[in-house]
Amino acid sequence: MRRKRSAWPELVARWEASGESAAEFARRLGTGAATLYRWRRKVRATAARDPAPAVAKLVEVRPAVVAFADDRFEVRLAGDRGVRVPPSFDAEALGRLLRVLEAAR
Repeated sequence: MRRKRSAWPELVARWEASGESAAEFARRLGTGAATLYRWRRKVRATAARDPAPAVAKLVEVRPAVVAFADDRFEVRLAGDRGVRVPPSFDAEALGRLLRVLEAAR
């Protein structure tokens, strides 16, 4: 059975994880052990040539403890300044207010 090139990295990984000999695994695939070994060499060579993908850094974000018991948002600015905003705020008005506050630093 002929397989696509893109299928071989997964097949090689399954073989290595199976604990089976190349002959046993290849027989189940309907191919020869030599083919399996050849693809393992190719997969490893490709992996050695291509750098591993970058791993994203995860950062835990915890909500701030809110000292007031209402449903307003609090926007904190530099210099320990802030403004509380109701959930139904006007985005344009808030933008103007923040620009004024930042300019007044």
